[in-house]
Amino acid sequence: MTSVGLGLAAGTAFLIVRGPFFAGPSLAPFPMMTALAVFIVGIVVLTWGSTRLFGVGTGV
Repeated sequence: MTSVGLGLAAGTAFLIVRGPFFAGPSLAPFPMMTALAVFIVGIVVLTWGSTRLFGVGTGV
């Protein structure tokens, strides 16, 4: 799950910043909001996967 979240976050982060920072075309408003939503989901999945990977909260 950690790698899935990392992939989602990294892929959509590139789509979001490629226009302003890499001199590429910016996304239209609706695809930009979709990329932002997927980025947030990716961060949540990355955090969830990391806590499962490291056993945070298991009480061990």
